[in-house]
Parts: sequence; structure tokens; C-alpha cells
Amino acid sequence: MNRFLFLAVLLMASTGCQTESEWTPTADEPRAFVSTLGTDTVTVEVFVKVGNVIEGTLVERIQNTHIIEYRAELNDSGHISSLTTARRTPSTNPEGAAPVETSITIDGDQATIVREGGQNPGESTVTVPAGVIPTLGRNSSAMFVFEQVSRQLTDGSEGVMLLTSNGSDARQNNSQRYTADSVSMDYFGQPRVGWTNDDGHIMGASGAATTGKAEVRRVEPFLVGEMADRWAAMDAAGEGIGVPSPAATTVATVGGADLEVRYSQPAKRGRDIWGGLVPKGEVWRTGANAATHFSTSSALSIGGNDIEAGTYTLWSLWQDGSYSLIVNEQTNQWGTAHDAARDMFSVEMNMEDLEASVERFTISIEESDGGGLIVLEWDTTRYTTDFSIR
Repeated sequence: MNRFLFLAVLLMASTGCQTESEWTPTADEPRAFVSTLGTDTVTVEVFVKVGNVIEGTLVERIQNTHIIEYRAELNDSGHISSLTTARRTPSTNPEGAAPVETSITIDGDQATIVREGGQNPGESTVTVPAGVIPTLGRNSSAMFVFEQVSRQLTDGSEGVMLLTSNGSDARQNNSQRYTADSVSMDYFGQPRVGWTNDDGHIMGASGAATTGKAEVRRVEPFLVGEMADRWAAMDAAGEGIGVPSPAATTVATVGGADLEVRYSQPAKRGRDIWGGLVPKGEVWRTGANAATHFSTSSALSIGGNDIEAGTYTLWSLWQDGSYSLIVNEQTNQWGTAHDAARDMFSVEMNMEDLEASVERFTISIEESDGGGLIVLEWDTTRYTTDFSIR
């Protein structure tokens, strides 16, 4: 167990680079961070650096609450020479995952990785470059890693490599220092921009360019041992965050045609939707995660445009209230892999205001006098376009 358990944090409403309080961190106090997804807190992290040792605790809520305690040792060059981690589920969720422990030891150009528990126990040895940074895993974007990236760039590194404990080779991290107090890193395909104070400490990071869009702020720490236990108890009661954008399927039969839409449902979580999460003037995946797929057993006419029976992907474009649905012939791709050359057509959708806000993005299919409607609802807006069976 680390010398400190968990850090509670005072959530800050500000979206700027500084917190709204008068607190200014001192050089030697623990670094505490809160990561939010809209109005929901999704991670809390605290770490301290004493001499050549970094010790920290990360509490994550997605998909279920777990605690990762870590200890990193630095060599004379300021690079991490070893990292040990212990991941466990709080006892308030007895159905949670079993403990997992890992260690990564770097000696010259070799990294020895030992995994105990979990789905991939065992030992691996991989070749690594100088200055490789071991991490807590692809899905655990710890700020201590971001700060290590920042420091190595400040020390003159042209780039850094990241290493996980799963036995895979190190991966190039597209990182760069923009200014004296701002730095970017690409954490396994998730680009983030962070900023530092005069001591070189990370003060926050923005995931606005990522699919998750979490925002991280450094805050004044104070001890609360109950935070992880409370979150885990909520998981056990079915009240946790779970999957941020769960998969959904809409099926309908209209005029003898069997129709299906497979997509993911991001939540509003107090955020701006139109022109915010749904970007202005940029093609949007019409959901989250993988591309949204639309299948029909019969030939259709959508907004006057013909398609044959088959499977397609749906994309969309929002611009100052005008919303167009795009039908694309490519399938089985991720939601960031839109190929405009394979767009078949786009149709402007009709807009209606809703009396009550819809928390999760929803796609439905409704019957109409002339055939049916494809319906998109989110926040206080409903968009529709008609289709008919050919």
C-alpha cells in the first residue's frame, strides 16, 4: 500500500487552464488530478516524487471502479528503470475483478515484464529504446506518465516510446513541446494537450481531440479513503458509470423490409451537444466507437436517394442547425475512419424541438404514411428523414 490511499478532489467547474481557487501548488506537495467526462468524475489520481522514486494511486470508474497503486524508480538520466503496479477492486464490490500485479524492469535495451493474475499471467522480455516510458496500460492514461513525457521532452528527447505490461513491443508516442508550458502526447491513439507550471509539473490536460473527450485538472488534494469504496458500492448496486457509450441496436420492420441500426450511445453528461460533442462543419460518426451501421433487407429510397438491400454506414454533418445524414458504402470500420470518396449521398434532415432533454443519443425507426422515418434524438433536438420501400 502506498503511503497515501486515495485523494479526494474538489471538482472545478472552470474549463480554462487554471482552477478557480486561490490555491497554488508548492513544488514538493503531492500532485492530485481529477478527470471529468462532462459532469461525471471518471478518474482520480495522486502521486508524489521523492528523489528518484514516484509513488501514486489511480482510481478509475470505467467500466467498473478499480484502484491501481504504482511505484516507479528513475535512473540517473531521469528515465524510469522500473515500474510495479497492483490493481484491485474495492471490497465494496465483491463481484469485481480479481487483483492483478505487474512489474517492468528495464536494463539497458531489455525490459523484463512479469504479470501475476489477470488473463495474461507470465513473463516476457522485449527490446526497448533508451528513455522508454512504462505505463499503467493502454486504457489507464495516468498523469504521472504525461509528466514524464513532458520532462523527457524538456531534457531534449525528440520523442518517446510507451510500453505496456502485456508483452507487446514499445509504441511510438507522437509527442512534442509546443511552448515552454504546453506539451502534447498521443496516448495509444488518444491525442491530448497538457500544460505545465514553472516547476515543470503537469497542471492539466485536454482530451478534446479524443473520442472520450475527458478533461483533466490538477486540484488541491485532501485525504478521503471512502471515494473508491463509494464508487465500487455504486457499481455493485448497478448505479455506476459503466460503459461511457454502450452499444445499442434498433430493429424494425416497415413495409416488409427488415431494418437494423447498430451504433453506440454517448451521453450528454451536462455538455453542449450541437456544435460541441457534435462538431460544427465536421463529419460525425453518428454515435460513438465503431461506425454506425444500417442494414436493410429490401431496396429503399432515403430522402429520394436509392440504395439496394445490404449494409451501409451512417455519418452526419451539423452546421448551424442544418443537419445532413450521409450514407456511405464502406463497412466494418472504426468511427474515425470516414472515407468521403465512398459516400453515396447525403440528405438534409428535418429538425424538431423536444420538450424534454434526451440524455443518450438515440436512433430509432418509425413507420409513416409513405413508408418510414429514420429518427435521431439527442438533447432537446429531433432530426428525421423519410424513406420508402422500393
